[in-house]
Amino acid sequence: MKTNNYIRIVVTDSGLGGLSVVEDILKKAKVIKKYSHIDLIFADALFDINSGYNKLKNKSLKIEIFNKALFGMEKNFKPDIILIACNTLSVLYHETEFSKKINFPVIEIVDFGVQEMYDFLIKNPDNKVIIFATETTISSNLHKQKLIQKGIKSEQVYNKACPNLQSIIEKNPYGKESNDAIDKYISEILNEIVDKNNLSISLNCTHFGYSMPLWEKNFSEKKIKLNGIFNPNNKMSEVIFSKSIENKHYTTVNLRVVSKVKMEKTNQMAMYELFKKETPELAYAIKNYELIADLF
Repeated sequence: MKTNNYIRIVVTDSGLGGLSVVEDILKKAKVIKKYSHIDLIFADALFDINSGYNKLKNKSLKIEIFNKALFGMEKNFKPDIILIACNTLSVLYHETEFSKKINFPVIEIVDFGVQEMYDFLIKNPDNKVIIFATETTISSNLHKQKLIQKGIKSEQVYNKACPNLQSIIEKNPYGKESNDAIDKYISEILNEIVDKNNLSISLNCTHFGYSMPLWEKNFSEKKIKLNGIFNPNNKMSEVIFSKSIENKHYTTVNLRVVSKVKMEKTNQMAMYELFKKETPELAYAIKNYELIADLF
């Protein structure tokens, strides 16, 4: 039977970027003893090993599939909360049927990224920020719109779509292909910016932070000193542990990684290697993930 000290959390993403949010929850759970037991489930919303949401032909199809995925997660896991650890899916969420019918919290990552950028820009009005994200996220223009609504000037915000970068990073976050793609997208956006002083960047795809050293290296090689790099991934878990006090009981976490489609071995092992040192329980769950073909 559920008690106030128990919670079941589903974290979802259109791929494996959201595993970074799972890692952050695991780390915080060891320090902040708000719950005696946490069921933590990472549910990959990827629907086809050969495709992805950014490759679908139109927005309505993206919404339809994600809506089906959300209802599948509710049916299979009965969560107390869902964290959409994916900017691509977050910009679609409010147009799903699920969003209008559900009676428990569903938290999207977009607002965490917007708040980070806003807090910085409002204190540093001479600064500019480049938003790096997927095509779906950038085409929605949601981050920039929200910043403008909060009083940030349009000319302070640059959008840069990075087609296929999330897939490249998932295979090898530190590899040459990731480095070359990041270098390409940085070069393209810098060509559009006349005044390259007072720049910061925001990584608004959960995958992009896996390659943080490459972002830093490529900007440094271009003689650009960034005033900040924003990555909202580690902010989402604050929703789970907010307004909590440290209790004396030990927190147990039951962790599962599930997917509708078979993980590509290269991607699976890249994620395993990424997490095995600091979060071995997550690495183990990735290596032994559950394949649920009828997840949605």
